[in-house]
Amino acid sequence: MFTKKKQFVALILIVAGVSLCFMMTVVYQKYRGLQVNMVLEGQEPEPSLRLQLKKPQASSLLQQKEPIKLFSPLAKVPVAEVPTNIRKNVAESNFKIKDRKEILEFIHKQCKKYGKLTVGPGEAKWPRKMVIAKNWKEHKLIYASNPKTGSTSFKKWVSRMQGNNNTYDEIRHVHQMGRYGNVQELFDDATKRLGHQVTLVEAVEPMFKVTVVRNPITKLLSGYKDKVKRLNKYGLKPVMLKMNPNLKGNSTNAEKYAAFVEAVVTGRLRNHHYTPQWNKMKICDFPYDMILQTETTNQQIHVVQEHTNNTQYEFPTSKTGTSTLQQTKDYYSLVGPELMDKLHRYYLWDFVLMGYSKLDNPNFPYLDFDQNIDNEFGMLIAEYTDTITEEPGTQPTLDPTVK
Repeated sequence: MFTKKKQFVALILIVAGVSLCFMMTVVYQKYRGLQVNMVLEGQEPEPSLRLQLKKPQASSLLQQKEPIKLFSPLAKVPVAEVPTNIRKNVAESNFKIKDRKEILEFIHKQCKKYGKLTVGPGEAKWPRKMVIAKNWKEHKLIYASNPKTGSTSFKKWVSRMQGNNNTYDEIRHVHQMGRYGNVQELFDDATKRLGHQVTLVEAVEPMFKVTVVRNPITKLLSGYKDKVKRLNKYGLKPVMLKMNPNLKGNSTNAEKYAAFVEAVVTGRLRNHHYTPQWNKMKICDFPYDMILQTETTNQQIHVVQEHTNNTQYEFPTSKTGTSTLQQTKDYYSLVGPELMDKLHRYYLWDFVLMGYSKLDNPNFPYLDFDQNIDNEFGMLIAEYTDTITEEPGTQPTLDPTVK
């Protein structure tokens, strides 16, 4: 009997302890959330729990005029919508978000400044793979698919909005373009509506046109992990030996990656997953309504949802491997200054036109519109030639099996 009483008392104490911890956590989160709201409203938070949140940062959030949902002191995304593996990055990236108009204005300014705008008023060029839903009249979204930027998630989302009710994990073969609406329908509809043969600009005008871009440094690493390293789990693919015959199965990740980078930026390995984004996505020459960033898509996507009647469809979190800053630096540890200069040259206009930051920039991998572009890339701009921005597929690849 005495033993049972002790067990009962112990159980009561455990339950009481857990309940107390839960209550303290709730109170703490609410109080921390209050501190954020005070900063956003221009008030001074209590010093004992003051956040590392500057008023200019808060002002930039308010300028977006979008509701802020707090699950922690800094996050804009409710905790239930953010998988555990990316929650740690949410707070930081919240203050790296740029307003969509600010992004478009910056890109348009850079395109004009550096002579990359090649179309006149009312003209446009086709970006790579425009995706629309079969029921596009209900969800007026055009998504231009850019590989290694979360394109799988976007296409699963389009599949959901056109009636696929499977779980996102069960939605397969999303890169088959025949699964989506026919873009020709936009031209037919516009021709009927306007009474004449229409241009690309006229055909897409009623739609909300988006694409997603990514820092070329992390995008290239993601392409390597997905298309090369993943296939080399038990050794070296022949393509790696063609890149560097001195590589071995037990070569370090940094050694293999340095060989891969050199093959890509010198043009010996061509694949649409690795080519510069600005040209194939027609960043300067297509009338996008929003250009999202992989680094902050989870916080930006609500704007797309609201403009395309898609708020009822949750956006799937990308499963693209996201490297931490230290992991990225580890992979790039053997990419020396000369090779890094070649990388900057190869992806020059991704950096210059879109405002992405170098690896040594404190704002890496996010956009940095305040960086001095001429200081960072001026010498490369002066010596640049267009020979490295040819369309994907115009040069042979060392490994045609890498899709």
